[in-house]
Amino acid sequence: MEKEVKKFDAIIIGSGPGGYLAAILVTQKGQSAAIIEKGDFGGTCLNRGCIPTKALLREANLLNEMIKSGVRNNKEEIHIFFKKAMEKKDMAVQQVVGGLRNLLNRDRMTVFQGEASFTDPHTLRVLRDGTTLDTIRSNQIIIATGAMLKEESQFRRDGQKVLGSDDLLKMTELPTSMAVVGGGRRGVEFATFFNTFGVQVTLIEKQNRILPKMDREISVRYKSLLAKSNIKVLTDTEAIGMEISSDQKTVRLQVISKHKSEVIHCEKILWVGDRQGYVSGLNLEKASLTLKDGFIPVNLHMKTTSPGIYAVGDVVGRDCLAHKAFMEARIAVENMLGQTTQIDDRLIPICLYSNPEAASIGLSEEEAKKEWGEVNIGKFPFMACGQSIATQNQEGMVKIISEKKYGEILGVHLLGPRASDLIHLGAMAMRHEIGIEGIKEMIFAHPTFSEAFFEAALDTSDEAIHMMKG
Repeated sequence: MEKEVKKFDAIIIGSGPGGYLAAILVTQKGQSAAIIEKGDFGGTCLNRGCIPTKALLREANLLNEMIKSGVRNNKEEIHIFFKKAMEKKDMAVQQVVGGLRNLLNRDRMTVFQGEASFTDPHTLRVLRDGTTLDTIRSNQIIIATGAMLKEESQFRRDGQKVLGSDDLLKMTELPTSMAVVGGGRRGVEFATFFNTFGVQVTLIEKQNRILPKMDREISVRYKSLLAKSNIKVLTDTEAIGMEISSDQKTVRLQVISKHKSEVIHCEKILWVGDRQGYVSGLNLEKASLTLKDGFIPVNLHMKTTSPGIYAVGDVVGRDCLAHKAFMEARIAVENMLGQTTQIDDRLIPICLYSNPEAASIGLSEEEAKKEWGEVNIGKFPFMACGQSIATQNQEGMVKIISEKKYGEILGVHLLGPRASDLIHLGAMAMRHEIGIEGIKEMIFAHPTFSEAFFEAALDTSDEAIHMMKG
C-alpha cells in the first residue's frame, strides 16, 4: 500500500547553517517545515568545518604562546598537546551539534533522517538504503545541501597520503612534513596550524598570491609572516603530479611554475582545492534544475530557475561561508513568504582565523580605485595601539578605504588581533551608511583593539593621533 504524501508549507534539504536557519525561520512565522538530513546534523560547518577547525586553531594559538614563553617546547610535549587538541575539538563538535538538535525539536517542524530525491519540482522521496521511507510535498523548497571537494584525477584522496580537510580531523599522529595545495583561507589556516605543531609545511597556490580574495596588501604581508614562521610559500605554482615512495613513507609532489618545475618531498599532501555543489542523489533533473560551473545558479533573491525552489549556502557557490549561508537563508525565507529582499555580497565579511587573524569586507584597494577613481585610504598599525602593546599583539594593521566626497566607507581590511571581531565595525558602518565623519564622532573605550579602527578612520584625512608620519 502506497504511503500517504505528507504536505508542508516548506521543505528544506540539508541541516547545515543555511538549512537549519531556514527551517527555524519558517516555523517562527507560524508555518510548517520539514527538514531532511542524510548525514550529520549541522552539515560541514558544525561537524567538519567552522567549529572543529576553529577549536583546533584556538589550541594552536595557545601552544604558540606556550612555546614563546618556554613552557612547552619539546617534541613529546607537543605531540601530547596535539592529542588533547583533537579531543577538545571533538567535545566542541558534540556540544554544538547537541545544541542544534534541541533547536530543531520545536512545534511545526518535522525532521526526516534520510536522503532527499525529487520526483517532480514539488515532491520529494525520503530514502534510506534505497528504500522510500516517506514522500513529502511543498510548493516551497529550499536546497541547502552544501559543497564537496572537487576531486582531481591525479590527486585522489586516500586518507593516508593524500588528505582532504575531513581526513585531518581524524588524525591521531603528526606527520613530519606536509604540502598544502591551495593558498586560500582554509589552506593558510591548516598550514599555520600544523606549522605551530612542528610540522614542516610547504604551501602551494596557483594564483600569484595567497589569500587571493583579500586585499592585496593584506595577502602580501601575510605571505611575509608565513615565511618568518618557516612555512615555504610557492605562488604562481601548480601541483601536476605525485608519486608515493616504494616504502609508502613519503610522497614526491611535482609542481610547476612560470619559471621552473621542482619536486617536493613530504610525508602527506593536504588537498584544499576547488569545491562543487553537493547534489548527489537529488535527481535535480526531476526538479527542472541544472548546474552551472558545478553549482545551482540562483538570483539575488536566492530563487533558482525552477519556480518555488530556492537554494542557499555552499551549494550555490561564490564564497563557501557559513555566515553567507545564514543571510541567504533569511533572504530565501523572506522572499518565499512574499517579501522582496536581496543579498548584497559586498557586506559579507571574509575572515582568516590563523594567528594573526585577518579579515576583509567591501572593496579592496584595487577594486575601489578601479570603480571610484581617486579614494581616501587610512591605515593604522597595531604596534601603535595601546592594547596591542599591553597584550603583546602588535602585528598587523587596520585599513579603511573611503570615497572622497562624502566619506562613504567602501572597504575595511584588517590584519592582527581580533580581526574577525573588529571587521563588524566596518560591516555595521557600511550597512547603515555611517561614513568616516560618523566614525570620528564615536567614543572608543581605552585601551581596546577597536581604537585602531578609530585611528584608521582619522588617518583617511591625515588626522591620526597616535602615529607619526614622516
